[in-house]
Amino acid sequence: DQFKTMKNLRKTKKLLKHRFWTEIYDGAKMFYFSGCVNGKYLKNEVKQLTLFVSRVKYRPLVWRNTHPYLVVDRHEDLTHPNLLADNPS
Repeated sequence: DQFKTMKNLRKTKKLLKHRFWTEIYDGAKMFYFSGCVNGKYLKNEVKQLTLFVSRVKYRPLVWRNTHPYLVVDRHEDLTHPNLLADNPS
């Protein structure tokens, strides 16, 4: 996303973080990627995410155990149409 000001970016991140906390659990960790460069994420950001995931100690999620189903209002397929035409399987 391209935000006009850093203040707007910080406000949006804070809003997303609090919404995430209310829907999942308080203190859930979120990672923000700054965007793609030449179709790839920045190496340092991916490295930070992988290091955190490899070291995290998972807690049992009460919400997930009590809600075995999830409703999705939109699913978007990002596969390029030419790839589907070349390889239908």
